[in-house]
Amino acid sequence: MNKLVNVTSLLILVPALLFSVYIGLDIPIDSLGITGQEIPHKESVFLCAAFICFLLHFFRSLKRWTALYIVSQKAQFKFSYKLATKRKYRIITYTFIEILFLLLFAYAFYTLTITSLAMTCMLIISALDSLFFVLIGFNKFKIIVTSKAVFVADREVISLYLKGLRKVSIHQQSIYFDYIKDIQLFFPLNCFEEKDVSSFLSTIDNLTDNNKVYFSNTNKYFKRK
Repeated sequence: MNKLVNVTSLLILVPALLFSVYIGLDIPIDSLGITGQEIPHKESVFLCAAFICFLLHFFRSLKRWTALYIVSQKAQFKFSYKLATKRKYRIITYTFIEILFLLLFAYAFYTLTITSLAMTCMLIISALDSLFFVLIGFNKFKIIVTSKAVFVADREVISLYLKGLRKVSIHQQSIYFDYIKDIQLFFPLNCFEEKDVSSFLSTIDNLTDNNKVYFSNTNKYFKRK
C-alpha cells in the first residue's frame, strides 16, 4: 500500500505543482487567451487534489496506526519477534526521505501561490503524521504470530493468514506463503534477526497441518522433524 500511495500521490502532486507554477508566475496561456492568475476555479482544483491526496494518506495512516495497536496487544498472540535492527534503520531512512519530499512539495506550493494553501496544509499534516509514526513506532515494530495469521507491522503492513496455506518457502531474501488457488504472499526475510528465523518457521510448522503445508528451501534455518 505504501508504494501505491506514493506513486498515486506523485501522479497528483506533479500536475498540481505545474498548475501552481502557471498561477504563481502568471504565465500567459495563449490558447485560452488568459494568464495563470485568470484561470477560473483555481481554489476548487487545489481543494480536489488535496482531498484525494488526503484520503490516500489518511487510509495509509489508519492502517499503520491500527497495526501498531494490534501488535501492542500482547495477550492476543502466541509469539512475537522484534523487527531486525537493520530493517528498522532502513525504515527510518525511507520515511525521512518521504517526509523530505512532502515538505519540499509543501514549500513549493506555499511559495508559488497562496491559492494552493489546501495542498500545503495537507502535505505538512502528512509529513508530521509520518514523523510521529516512525518515532513512536520505532521500538514497537515487530512480527507477531497468532493461531490464525502472521502480521508484519513496520512501514508496510502485511497480513498473512494461515488458513488455506499450502507451502512456506524462502527465495531471494523473502519468505513466501503459497495458498490454494495459486495465491502467493511474501515479506522480506530481513524483517527478522537471523537468529529468529528458525523459531518463526518452527512456530508456523506447529500451527499448521504437517500433511497439508510443505516447507521448501528452508533447510538453512529450519528442518522439519
